[in-house]
Amino acid sequence: MIKQGKKSLLNLPRIVVLVLLVVLTLCPHFLGVKNMTTLSRILVFAVYAMAYDVLRGYTGFIHLGFALFVGGGAYFVGIMFTQIAVTIPVLLLAVAATVLYSVLWSLLISKIAATGGSLLATAMITMAFGEIVRNLMERLRSISNGTDGLSFRLPKPLDNRMVLYYICLLFLVVMVIVLRKFVNSPTGRVLQGIRENEQRAIFLGYDTVKARTIALVVAGITAGLAGVMYGLLNRFVNTDALGMQMTYNAMLYSLIGGTGTLYGAIVGSGVVIIFQDILLNLRGVAPIFERWLLFFGALYIVVIMYMPHGIVGFFNTMKEKRQQKQPH
Repeated sequence: MIKQGKKSLLNLPRIVVLVLLVVLTLCPHFLGVKNMTTLSRILVFAVYAMAYDVLRGYTGFIHLGFALFVGGGAYFVGIMFTQIAVTIPVLLLAVAATVLYSVLWSLLISKIAATGGSLLATAMITMAFGEIVRNLMERLRSISNGTDGLSFRLPKPLDNRMVLYYICLLFLVVMVIVLRKFVNSPTGRVLQGIRENEQRAIFLGYDTVKARTIALVVAGITAGLAGVMYGLLNRFVNTDALGMQMTYNAMLYSLIGGTGTLYGAIVGSGVVIIFQDILLNLRGVAPIFERWLLFFGALYIVVIMYMPHGIVGFFNTMKEKRQQKQPH
């Protein structure tokens, strides 16, 4: 059951990874501001989706209030920039506050999950936590400006879109390395065992509560940092960043890309965001595209029907079948 998690990670040749990095590095020089911003969004949301995949894909933990991490990170940036100063030291303070905030929420959720409640009950409690934070931000208008949200400036050199793009790219690369090492670590193997059969993992002597707590903290911090980048990219944050739709986005990206694969979150983020942008741009072409959510739903149905394990999972399955057919 734990061996499967290793196979699910794509063993991409180094030359392929190098080519992808070169392409992503050169992209800003050939793209307009709009397309470069879209690509930056994909990079940021890919990290957010990977954080969710650590919980859902590797641990089997359903967190319906996951947006409280990404929204919290975005709000810390917005509030500190508007209330204190627009400087790099203030940004670092916002990052530190986001990490502390994410750790505290993760420990609280872990404590509740350890009480022995069902996965469904725990999922509903996490959704309630997310709604509590969202309602709190709606009511604290003197700080958050309520549903109208906060607009803020960025310190130099982050106010340059190209500089911010490269920071988003570096952020993705670093988090891929960190999360890949985490899911391949002994703790990551235990998490996959918990996902498959928690009682068996306990019987084998593993501390499943500790392992799940570590997963929650890692996922929470990662999502919180993605929230910081999300706030910087938009230069704006409102309560939508804490809403259920933001949690659904993480679920959708990981499901379409492939849960329990880590890289599927990157693929899913790219496919969904690009497809969404194409549909939105086609709204002026024909009236049917005003109902762009219908096409979006059709894409999801097609992927689930023909690629039940997601896009990356589909190619992993094909690869395994080819290896089985090869003579030993």
